[in-house]
Amino acid sequence: MGHIHGDKLADLPFPMQVRNQLIKSGRASPHHILPESGWVSKWIRSEEDVSEVVDLFRMQYERVNPQHAIV
Repeated sequence: MGHIHGDKLADLPFPMQVRNQLIKSGRASPHHILPESGWVSKWIRSEEDVSEVVDLFRMQYERVNPQHAIV
């Protein structure tokens, strides 16, 4: 699913196509340690960032559990 480092940074793994789309759209950055991997990082600097991190985790949850996707 992914993980959060304290209250500053979220890391989530996605297939490369999804990862590239998230980075291109500005929703996430390349992973802070493994930038060429399928992992993305999202820095948490504001309340808006918290909402975006929740959206990324929801997206990941629905991707790995399609039967629980919110329609």
